[in-house]
Amino acid sequence: HAQRAGQQLGRARTSGTVFCHIIHRTVIAVRQPLHQARFGAAEFGIADAHRLEAERPAPFPDARGKCGVIDDLRCRVLHEADDSPITLQLADEAATAAFAAKLAQVLRPGLTIWLQGDLGAGKTTLVRALLHALGHRGRVKSPSYALVELYEAAGLHLRHFDLYRFRDASEWEAAGFRDEFNGRNICLIEWPEKAQELLPQADMTIGFEILPVGRKVTLNANTTTGRECLGKLPN
Repeated sequence: HAQRAGQQLGRARTSGTVFCHIIHRTVIAVRQPLHQARFGAAEFGIADAHRLEAERPAPFPDARGKCGVIDDLRCRVLHEADDSPITLQLADEAATAAFAAKLAQVLRPGLTIWLQGDLGAGKTTLVRALLHALGHRGRVKSPSYALVELYEAAGLHLRHFDLYRFRDASEWEAAGFRDEFNGRNICLIEWPEKAQELLPQADMTIGFEILPVGRKVTLNANTTTGRECLGKLPN
């Protein structure tokens, strides 16, 4: 019956019924996996396609409608990766050092990290703790005047920027800092908003908020690389 089946399946109403059954059964399978066996037990021949509408009336749509079903399935795929920010409370400098030790484990060459927060919020303290966690034994000073400090630790090349004294974003180009973003250096930038239009996209942003006791730190991943790093961050 192959030729007749081809004609029958070409009918708009029959195709619509088959599609509706597929969607209906998919939703049942997603919600109740045990019903998959029931779906497998329902058999019909291709030659019987013209009787589908009579024997298997289209099921009532999901309460949200077919669009809701499609959106539900699509969201399951698009949102598998968790893009939610990570929020921590650091009670003191020891807690900051412990967090920096964990962050040091997920760093990789080429990362760009923005450090945001008010004066005295703990941005430089975190960078100092991070470098110490990587094995740097020398002094770690704020680059407020030099604008950038260069470090090498644990086989990584780190660049610590402080753009607080920038008065014009064009100073970024004049300073030649763009060459430091070469895919090998890890660039940690305090006050990135001073040159935000010219900076490369941040893989990760770390925000600092001053609390009555300690600091609140919020980490956001902005790129695939950033998400991979935060996904590996130890608990």
